[in-house]
Amino acid sequence: MSDKAWEQLRSWGRDPGTAAILTDIDGVLAPIVPTPDMSEVPEELRELLRRLSGRCRVVAGISGRAAEDALRLVGLEEIVYYGNHGFEILRPEGEVEIVPEAEPYKEKVEELERRAREELEPLGAFVEEKGITASIHYRNVSPDVGERCKEFVEREGERLELRVTVGRGVVEARPPIRADKGTATRKVVEEYEPQNALFIGDDTTDLDAFRELEKLREEGVLEEILRIGVKSEEGPPEMVSEADLVVEGTEGVEEVLRVLAGES
Repeated sequence: MSDKAWEQLRSWGRDPGTAAILTDIDGVLAPIVPTPDMSEVPEELRELLRRLSGRCRVVAGISGRAAEDALRLVGLEEIVYYGNHGFEILRPEGEVEIVPEAEPYKEKVEELERRAREELEPLGAFVEEKGITASIHYRNVSPDVGERCKEFVEREGERLELRVTVGRGVVEARPPIRADKGTATRKVVEEYEPQNALFIGDDTTDLDAFRELEKLREEGVLEEILRIGVKSEEGPPEMVSEADLVVEGTEGVEEVLRVLAGES
């Protein structure tokens, strides 16, 4: 399948105005690092995205980070950001919009964050303030403390009626309404109306986007799709089995973007 996928990328690169580029950020554009504030997008990738944003139908960063944090990390005002797994939208030169159904849960999320700071930060966990969702990072602690983090967030999340998901070294709580990288993918496609769309991801939450692209193709909304997985030891096996193309690290992502930009 990989040869066919590369040929599709070259074909889209010859007519980029028909294509939407949707991508996760951490683990895809920026290498995974011990804490989120250490993340950095390589300048080569940033420059490629800048060029592609002027040629493609749309370039969107779809991230578990808050939308403004995603903008700060990527450093490009030309692209669209769907933050907090689709709960937030930040368009070029616009204000952050929160999905209206999520607003009533803001105080519950803040309560979980507050309790996690009291109980888990002394153990070495990192509680990231994200507004409408909460992320507790346990990458830098022992496996026992990591399990404690997961159990704590699952217990508190159930008490507060929040949805809890576990990713690579992180456990997250969010409002119990459907807003994920799949819903964000559908919103981008419906708003910008590309013929073709790809998503680049590396973690469990990115599989929602992969599966939504498949649905959009089956519905006839999209003509062609590409699901590009970034391989990692911590990533789910489905990231490889469901991808049309698997690449290694940010170097592999750079190669994908170069082909789309007609530079490789």
